[in-house]
Amino acid sequence: MKHNLFYVLAAILFFGCTKNETDSQPDRIMGQSAAMGSGKVTTWMSLDAQGNPASIGFTMTKEALESMPSIKTVSAYMLALPDEAIAKTPYKHVMIDWNPQGHEPAGIYDVPHFDFHFYMQPMNEVMAIPAYEKAPAKFDNVPAASYLPVDFVKGPGGVPAMGAHWSDVTSPEFKGQPFTETFVFGSYDGKVTFWEQMVTLDFLKSKPALDKAIRQPAQFQVPGYYPTRYSIRTNADGSQDIAMDGLTKR
Repeated sequence: MKHNLFYVLAAILFFGCTKNETDSQPDRIMGQSAAMGSGKVTTWMSLDAQGNPASIGFTMTKEALESMPSIKTVSAYMLALPDEAIAKTPYKHVMIDWNPQGHEPAGIYDVPHFDFHFYMQPMNEVMAIPAYEKAPAKFDNVPAASYLPVDFVKGPGGVPAMGAHWSDVTSPEFKGQPFTETFVFGSYDGKVTFWEQMVTLDFLKSKPALDKAIRQPAQFQVPGYYPTRYSIRTNADGSQDIAMDGLTKR
């Protein structure tokens, strides 16, 4: 999956974990902001009533969504999560990939869409992942089956600065239905390295109110708070919250 794409990092931005003074949700701890098209994207973590992590995610403004380029080259935006999220969850940063032509496999994911990666690897380790041909043993060194949900199958090869991708073969797009959104896991050198939402541009433009369960592995390699659900929430101003919810200590 995605191994034939040429990736350009349009932004690798670390502004520090600063508060967004315009945010109206008091339970949110704000992370980084970055320019994205004509708008911006900002990471955050929300807390429950007891002060424990409840959700991690990012907010993408309406202007960002409406101004993504249609050129063939993929754009990628990398932002750190808040320090508090890094301390209490296994997740360290978000990579937002815009695929204006989609990617393989043909006939399934070759439509304009976003890949929203929530990485457990440090940034320097992610950037050091080479092309599959240069390290096939590390791409093919898969985690123990208990660390991935049932019915998730590894795609061929792997992607530089990402790793191997595991798709849910029970998803509608593998049963003849059009792809709108799905959930993917990633791995590299024996470790689960990211959890990922994949969402089409058309689906986001439909202003969805998505809330779905994440199929859970039997075991977790790293202790911390992990999500049990994922969501897309469209706000009154047209911005959208992309979130991993229901954080549970494992």
